[in-house]
Amino acid sequence: MKFIYISALLSVMVFSCKKDEVSAPGFSEAWYSIEITGKWKAPEFTVPGGVHFTAVFGMVHSSETYLWKLNTKASLGVENVAETGNPYPLLYEIDTAIATGKSIGLIAITAPLPTGSSKVNVYCTSKYSYISLETMLAPTPDWFTGLSGFNLFQNNRWITDTTVNLYAYDAGTEDGDVFGYNNPATVPQQNVQLLTPMNASVLANGNSVLAPIATVRFAKK
Repeated sequence: MKFIYISALLSVMVFSCKKDEVSAPGFSEAWYSIEITGKWKAPEFTVPGGVHFTAVFGMVHSSETYLWKLNTKASLGVENVAETGNPYPLLYEIDTAIATGKSIGLIAITAPLPTGSSKVNVYCTSKYSYISLETMLAPTPDWFTGLSGFNLFQNNRWITDTTVNLYAYDAGTEDGDVFGYNNPATVPQQNVQLLTPMNASVLANGNSVLAPIATVRFAKK
């Protein structure tokens, strides 16, 4: 089990708020509870020995950036989380987004148990209303779950309470339809893709579709 607990960061969100945005016309702000709940259980999935999620990392950001995105190459930070659970390159990328004004804060959530929940509170504004998250599915080659650019401020209104399904993804950086860590690199690197029973048969447990492997609930405080 690799890089699961980062004690100084877990269950806390660090954020900054630009003073010039506070005075801008139409400015709005909100606090949310974010609750991650694991759904990794049989018969929906195969449950191998040592199964776990790693700590969940992400950011509150504007529409000008993203943490990861389907059909694009995974960044070094996303790759490291997906392959080993190591968050440090991803934390550097999030710090860069904050420094360049594309994000107002890091999100760090304690790793939920495979069928357990973890929760944190986050601050958003009408400019910085997008949430992105990532956690490793372990032990797997480069599979992860998370959220890419979910907007909490839609049609000039804050979402009150919603739950979003989180599916399993392939980072496109390691080969293998197996449970384990030591797998050959994918050359050339492929785009991030949704996993299916065809390319993740070991996870599918004989099912014809892959169910959500986790959920995330956003509740406005």
